[in-house]
Amino acid sequence: MSMVSARTYRFLRPIHKYAGLLAALWLLVMGITGVMLDHHEWRWLNQNSVPAEWTSERVGRLVPGTVIRHIAVEDQRIFGASERGAWFSDDGKSWSPVDFEGISGQPQTNGIAQLGEGFAGAYLATDDGIWRLGPDGRSATRAGLEGRHLTALSEGHGDGTLLAVEEKSALVAYDLASERAREIDISANVSGLSPTMPLHRFVMDIHFGRALLPGNWSIWLNDLGGVALAVLSITGIGYWYITRRGRRRGMTMKTQRGIMRWMFRGHAPVIGLLGLIPILYISLSAFPMNHIYGFLDWAQGREISRASLPAAYQAVTFDHEIDGAVAWPDDPDRISLATRFGVLETRDGGKSWASDISIPLEPGAPGANLFRIGDTVFAAFGGGDNFARTSGSDEWQPLAGTTRALTGGARDGEALYLKNSQAIYRGDSLSAEFADTGIDFASAAPGTPLFLYIVDIHVGLIFHDEFKWANDLFAALALLLALSGPVMWLRRKWI
Repeated sequence: MSMVSARTYRFLRPIHKYAGLLAALWLLVMGITGVMLDHHEWRWLNQNSVPAEWTSERVGRLVPGTVIRHIAVEDQRIFGASERGAWFSDDGKSWSPVDFEGISGQPQTNGIAQLGEGFAGAYLATDDGIWRLGPDGRSATRAGLEGRHLTALSEGHGDGTLLAVEEKSALVAYDLASERAREIDISANVSGLSPTMPLHRFVMDIHFGRALLPGNWSIWLNDLGGVALAVLSITGIGYWYITRRGRRRGMTMKTQRGIMRWMFRGHAPVIGLLGLIPILYISLSAFPMNHIYGFLDWAQGREISRASLPAAYQAVTFDHEIDGAVAWPDDPDRISLATRFGVLETRDGGKSWASDISIPLEPGAPGANLFRIGDTVFAAFGGGDNFARTSGSDEWQPLAGTTRALTGGARDGEALYLKNSQAIYRGDSLSAEFADTGIDFASAAPGTPLFLYIVDIHVGLIFHDEFKWANDLFAALALLLALSGPVMWLRRKWI
């Protein structure tokens, strides 16, 4: 006997059908765009653009910050790079693309380490290994680790060495002279983590695929949810169309039943059941994401116990958790990491890690970015809390005049240049008031990167500023479909 009565099946069937027909097209779009947004590392998403006028005003405000994140400066000439490419400017107004010798196009640049003065001392961390900037700033040549996806770079502990982060997961020490790479043995033996974390961070992590499983497993689970939404939409529409129009189109009953069988099997018992869990948590978390500002106001001050959270929050691995790393110049065993657990440091070469409580913020503060210029380490946080700490000092010094989190910086003689999404700043010392140089870096790459345009589509801002209410409806329909589908399948099973 079936676990679901015929009466229940007859009640749910029209609800499931019409909810599916109403939501199928948009859920298909959401599934496809959601998978793309899970993978910011895909080069084509960042290095292809659409006209700026296609972009909503809200997303358009984010575009300038994507053009240049990392800089090198020599005699006031500027090299700038990001995941979108790399450019050179003599005057801070007109920009020309940098030539990466031996390849077509440009890699994504994720960090710069300065081993010597000027452009010739600048090394780039890219999605295709380490490159060295030419002395004119207009070209770059390979320097090692070809084909490896590097997500951050710092000067190493010794002369002529670099500390690279690979795939946000591993630390690699690279000696430029010998061309030898050594992976540093690190573990996630972390102490001093805050026993609680903000509720809003957990909810956002759920939607963005960083909450349930360590490392890339959560992203892949999110991908499964996106693929499932797309396939369920296509097979649902196909199954409805075949059963409604198949015989009118002259299709034989045998052919029609064969197509129906595979449409149903692809829709319900295969994709539907496999994608059930990610569809449920993605749809539920979509509601606060659709109303993010109101949600953040409501969640202010609300905490959740870390012990009650999944393994991804217990620091059991650093797989895909390292956002940045720096090697300290005065201590060969000291390394700092920017992670989802906050800024961590080791004093024993990576055997153990602890929260850096010297930073004048709550332990585990989110949005950290680390980089190093000479003997000075910089720590930047969302909200514009930017600090610097020189070798041998025990205190982090706040940086005046810089608003929003810093992404990179460079020294040109006695002048210090710092970059964030808003401007390139200049100061004569760490204690100086940094001033906006007025450099027009956004003109280096006009248009909106495809990644941000997909964000615009995914949240519906390209249609209307208040599309969030329509997204609420589609999220509710996705929940209804995800819950009613398995109940109906228990009645019908395979066909």
